[in-house]
Amino acid sequence: MLETLQAIVLRPTPFQDGGLVVSFLTEHGERKAGIAKGARKPSAKWVSAFEPLSLVRVGFFGKEQSDLRRITRCELQHSPLTLGHLESNLVMACLADLFDRVAKEGVEDERLFRLLSACGRALKEHPDRALATLAYAEHWLLHCMGLLPHPRACGACGNETTPIVTLSEDHGWQCAACTPMDPSEALPPGIREHLRNLRTCAAEDAPETGAEAARVCTELLRSRLLKELGGTLRSYDVMRRMVM
Repeated sequence: MLETLQAIVLRPTPFQDGGLVVSFLTEHGERKAGIAKGARKPSAKWVSAFEPLSLVRVGFFGKEQSDLRRITRCELQHSPLTLGHLESNLVMACLADLFDRVAKEGVEDERLFRLLSACGRALKEHPDRALATLAYAEHWLLHCMGLLPHPRACGACGNETTPIVTLSEDHGWQCAACTPMDPSEALPPGIREHLRNLRTCAAEDAPETGAEAARVCTELLRSRLLKELGGTLRSYDVMRRMVM
């Protein structure tokens, strides 16, 4: 069976005889993997198409239910890679790792493809705002996974105006009216507003993460996401050492 799809490259892994096993996020939001024979050889025609987050037109050949099919073609359509921009390229690696973990084979979720496509365009257009793009993606991944309650109202008392002070696994976002906390342990003012910005803006307009509320919220959501995925990812460890 021959199948051709639009997809985003996630992770290329070295394989025998100069080949690669490449995972993709397809246009339908499903994770697919294939073998590209000889892709690591200097004369390989696809060598530039397998960079993480590249948007490609890829052809697969093999049985429909096979975990690994042969890649017959891979045409590069768009790459967010910015040569010489360390922060942006590190974020690309983090996004590729995240979506490689979240997307599932045999499970379609078009929201994942739309989200990663939007983040790729944002990285290309604004490489200097890469960390904001990563925080935007983490927020929406939690939402797609059903792990992020809406911040409009307190999950315990329903209050919509009192500042949020904590995120509880049982009740979601909780406010100061029903959850007394030591000020030193409570979330800083502005959390609800930052979350509202993340929910309403486009990827290229993602709010910066430098302000206290944005920084704390980003750390909180990132910790929750990575915990759900089984702990830290190597790409995040590298990014922390290099730019954070």
